[in-house]
Amino acid sequence: MKEQVLPQLYELAQLNMERKIDLGPFKHTVDDALPLRKAALSVFSTCLDKCPSSLDIPAFMPVLAKALADVEDIQLQSHQIVHTLCAQHPIPLVQAADSFVAALEKTVNKKKGQKTGTELERVYEWIKSGLRVMLAISKLDGIIGARKFCDFADRIKKSKPHAPFLAQVENE
Repeated sequence: MKEQVLPQLYELAQLNMERKIDLGPFKHTVDDALPLRKAALSVFSTCLDKCPSSLDIPAFMPVLAKALADVEDIQLQSHQIVHTLCAQHPIPLVQAADSFVAALEKTVNKKKGQKTGTELERVYEWIKSGLRVMLAISKLDGIIGARKFCDFADRIKKSKPHAPFLAQVENE
């Protein structure tokens, strides 16, 4: 599995096939690789649950860092994988924590814009998901060595706009 399947899985998880469609006065971007990236992360998540010894977790960390910066669906899937890794394989996660900062910072500082109702709730849930990941990683042993991540976590924990979200996440 490590020699044949995993390299293909990692490649699919990072595949990007965007194209622009001209709709007259509008341009629409279509990501044809999105279903493949979702499927690759699902396969990795299943392998993580069912056959973790067959995976090369440290080799997956750059893929996970890129997935954390992807579109919303991929990010949420990546957040679930991070939670699983926190429980099962914390050492590679701690070693890669600094590479997650930019993506997590973008997620937790998501702009609400003019959204209302269910769209606004979705943005709030997305922010809380990013905060859950940040809190889970910040509780790992050895994370103090990941200076960039610790600075990010401290900055977010002291941030007034994030306080209500952090309170909700910590009370779950």
